[in-house]
Amino acid sequence: MKMNLILLAVVGMSFMSCKEITEKTNESIVVDSTNVPSDGHNAMMSLDYQGTYKGSLPCADCEAIETTVVLAESTYTKETVYKGKSKEVFKETGKYTWNEAGNTIKLSNSVASGLYFVGENVLFHLDSDGKRIEGDLASKYELKKETSQIVDTPENTTNTSDKVDLKNSKWRLVKLNGKAITKNEDEKRDLGIIFNTDGKFSAYAGCNNMMGSYKLKDKESRITFSKVAMTMMACPDSELEKEFAEVLELADNYNFDGKTLKLNKARMAPIAEFEIIK
Repeated sequence: MKMNLILLAVVGMSFMSCKEITEKTNESIVVDSTNVPSDGHNAMMSLDYQGTYKGSLPCADCEAIETTVVLAESTYTKETVYKGKSKEVFKETGKYTWNEAGNTIKLSNSVASGLYFVGENVLFHLDSDGKRIEGDLASKYELKKETSQIVDTPENTTNTSDKVDLKNSKWRLVKLNGKAITKNEDEKRDLGIIFNTDGKFSAYAGCNNMMGSYKLKDKESRITFSKVAMTMMACPDSELEKEFAEVLELADNYNFDGKTLKLNKARMAPIAEFEIIK
């Protein structure tokens, strides 16, 4: 009888031990997404985050807080208007810093919570603890990026008389894959590309003539080249034109301000840069 009681006690302790382990295993772990360790593929490294973001944040004693945040390379400008309460524009400027994960920025001089999680064309306003706002009002704490914009700076401001239609323009090649292109003094033609209104283009990179078709999506600043072909003259140095032809095949978007043209692949640095030929 005594032996049976001892066996029952041992079995009971074993059961409790197993139950405790199971319960610990089933516990959920809550992870703050703003502090997930980075593997290199983060907003800071992968997204084209610079630009202007706008939105209307909830307000306790006004209709909404109309907010505009402009992110430059390392500085920001923020403007807020308390709609329905005042027309005064509150403006602040300063620098912003990234968290260790490279997905959240902090505005250095912000009076309110200056924390924003950086997403694809959106900034998520975070609370003072760096957490995303949840619930029915979650979508109200988003600032959407304005796309297809040209910022008026001395470098790219153009007069009305200088406006250029990309579909009817000529461009001189000045950089290819980050390398500066200088025209040979013996060269009679400019290295570059000509866009025709019929969706065709012609290009020249030092020896053979290139030609093909192109399509533009103006609102999204998208461009695609197709049916790229070239004449087959024997050239002593054809590496430049081969590289140029490859760039045309790769390009899928562009930046254009009437004076300069940049062809890009995804969000990488420009793969070809041009200046207008008048």
